Amino acid sequence: MNKIITSILVLLFAVGLYGCSEEQEEITPSGKSVKVGFIGPMSGADKVLGEDSLRGVQTALHMKPYLNNGDSVELLIEDDKNIPQLTVKAFVKLVEKDKVAAVIVASSSASGLSINALADQYQIPVVILLASHPDISKNTKFVVQVCFDNNFQANVAALFVRDELFLERVAVLKNPNSYHSSSLADEFTRRFRNTEGQVIEVIELSSKIIDYGEILSRLREEDVQLLYLPMAVGNVVAISKELSKIKWKPRVMGGDGLLARAFAESPKDVRLLEGFYAIDLYSNTMEKTPSGIAAAKVFRSLFKKRRKSTFPAIGFEGMGVLMNAMDRCYKSSDKHCLNRKLHNTVDFEGLMGNITILANGKASRPLVVNRIRRGQLESVVKVY
Repeated sequence: MNKIITSILVLLFAVGLYGCSEEQEEITPSGKSVKVGFIGPMSGADKVLGEDSLRGVQTALHMKPYLNNGDSVELLIEDDKNIPQLTVKAFVKLVEKDKVAAVIVASSSASGLSINALADQYQIPVVILLASHPDISKNTKFVVQVCFDNNFQANVAALFVRDELFLERVAVLKNPNSYHSSSLADEFTRRFRNTEGQVIEVIELSSKIIDYGEILSRLREEDVQLLYLPMAVGNVVAISKELSKIKWKPRVMGGDGLLARAFAESPKDVRLLEGFYAIDLYSNTMEKTPSGIAAAKVFRSLFKKRRKSTFPAIGFEGMGVLMNAMDRCYKSSDKHCLNRKLHNTVDFEGLMGNITILANGKASRPLVVNRIRRGQLESVVKVY
């Protein structure tokens, strides 16, 4: 295993649950189990989200096979292919047929938004891992969002470009058909203009055939200093290739998960992201907690074949937050107690900082502005 994989794996599980070490206090099994549903794309174009997040969840369960009361967690897995209609179908099945106590969702924003009303209707606590749309936990009392939301990410990105890179003129390219892309792009545009920066153009790229050359040549003529690209890996790679063709080297910033998706979808093109900025929950070069060494060993022992991905990390943390709530309930399957405790999560030790779930279901946690160097996330600044 090369050094890049090793560093990412150590990063991914840089903390055990509740600050645990390899040796934990022995727990007597109760013989009971609590059912937890897991919904994510286990097939299709976005399967990296589901598969890798699930590995993080499974690692957390392996490290802590019993809750403090001796109950075990029975994980029921549903494939939604990252399609909102299938997310709803899977959710209803898990709740009505399987009688789960909680649901973890590893799909993107459109799927997460599709079930927030259902969570309240069925009064089932839902832990959203990856979806970062700002409305994920809005108008619901039963949904928590473990990652940062797009408003926080876009605000950090805008301030970083103005205050750290000292750039004034940017262009924003977005996919209007994507919740994630449009939300990030719109908020970045608003925040950047509030800093008295100039957003020269906001360009919508929704067609399959796009003349990147014409677009980028025009932006160069308009003296654009940075391209903000909260878009799919394929778009970012295509833009990078065209920048090389026209010999233009503006600064480029992508959204969260950019490098992980590149390794999963287009590994041969990772080199084209060299020097790009990307915001994420994690970094390869940030200090990690000591118990991460033990967690990385567990992960490597469980999964011999693995991708260079940061998605297992959020799966690990999401499962940890849920189990922490279960441990604080007299009955670990008590849905209402679980929901209260999830919304009362304070300073849960994550991989690179503490996680607190606010009353509105959003996570207060650090994020990292990274620069991609030789296929790694090299931290530039950590923001709380």
